[in-house]
Amino acid sequence: MAILFMVILMLSFPGSNDTYARENIVDYFLNNPNAWEDTKRVTHTTPLKIVVADGMDGLGFELKEISEGDKVALVFIDTKKSETFQQRGFCDASDKLRKGNNRIVAVMARNAGDRTRFHYTFLLQRNINDVPVTVYNNGNAILESLYDGSLPVKDISNLSGIRLCEIEIPEKQ
Repeated sequence: MAILFMVILMLSFPGSNDTYARENIVDYFLNNPNAWEDTKRVTHTTPLKIVVADGMDGLGFELKEISEGDKVALVFIDTKKSETFQQRGFCDASDKLRKGNNRIVAVMARNAGDRTRFHYTFLLQRNINDVPVTVYNNGNAILESLYDGSLPVKDISNLSGIRLCEIEIPEKQ
């Protein structure tokens, strides 16, 4: 837990150490078996849970918004895969998810130099022939982090840019 707290603090303040932290934050989530629980504890967050009944075909994450110059990473903890984005786009997750429970982390991997402002928004959707046919969570973002510098920081999750979700894909009946 102390390591996660240090990483989050390093992500929160500019300086030479935060470059190292940002380059390794994805590896931290992929390689540390305690990262998920430690993050929930440190950020005081509960992951959003979504059940996807129709399997993994065409399932993915659509990055709808990202602040200019930033980079955000999706980390698929259970399959040990990740994808990074610098601009809006679609991440086909069918090869990054598995049947059962999937833990996914979205994390700021690079900030454009202004830790007082960042924003990203991911939707979970099923695409067929590159066209969204189902948007989950009533069309609302499943992973979203926004900090505009105008709000007081209540806890470290405001500055971390880390969001968690769980996607359950049951075995087909």
